[in-house]
Amino acid sequence: MSAEELKLADELFDDAKYQDAFELLDKLSDKDSVEVQWRLARVVFFISKQTQNADEKAKFVREAFVYAEKALALDGASFGANKWFGAILSEKSSLDGTTERVKQLENVKKHFSLAKDANDSDPGIWHMLGQFNFKISELGWVTRKLINSVSSNPPSASFEEALECFEKAENLKPGFYSQNQLYLGKTFLALKQKDKAKQWFQKASEVEVRSEDDRVCREEAAEALKKL
Repeated sequence: MSAEELKLADELFDDAKYQDAFELLDKLSDKDSVEVQWRLARVVFFISKQTQNADEKAKFVREAFVYAEKALALDGASFGANKWFGAILSEKSSLDGTTERVKQLENVKKHFSLAKDANDSDPGIWHMLGQFNFKISELGWVTRKLINSVSSNPPSASFEEALECFEKAENLKPGFYSQNQLYLGKTFLALKQKDKAKQWFQKASEVEVRSEDDRVCREEAAEALKKL
């Protein structure tokens, strides 16, 4: 494994060439290193997003989680391992039902926080923290009651905290991820700032579609604009 090979794998991932990135990583001689394992977790996770088949999607998410677990076991302080373990754990726990998802909220936030502490200049981890805060903020009282019943230290959040994270991500790297623009629109809307929400939904509705996340972003943003 060389720095050039990892750089190429990252470039393929950034270009949404997920299968090509997976094949490159899977052939590396040092495949069992933490740097390769978290990248394998990341790319398989994004492969899971490209399919509409629920069973196939679940299979890829669980496969990605195995890579993420291994990466974390290799280096519990690794930025990439913590970032992608948190993201994939969130998705996997959702597959396992509402109770499991709620039980894992503290764990998800812990790994996002560890990743942020390891590298607070990465826009991706700020976006993940933003999504975490946003989704906690929009929970209904039934789910909140469930959280309080199964968690000794239930996470709290606000739309203001979510906005701070999304804006931090965008300031670090403008336009780096279509979903960040979409969530800026959603958060401003939740905060009843419709003019700013409209601006971000407009940007999100015009992103170049290179992945399933981009397609979903454009569709959701266009639908939101119709309602404003």
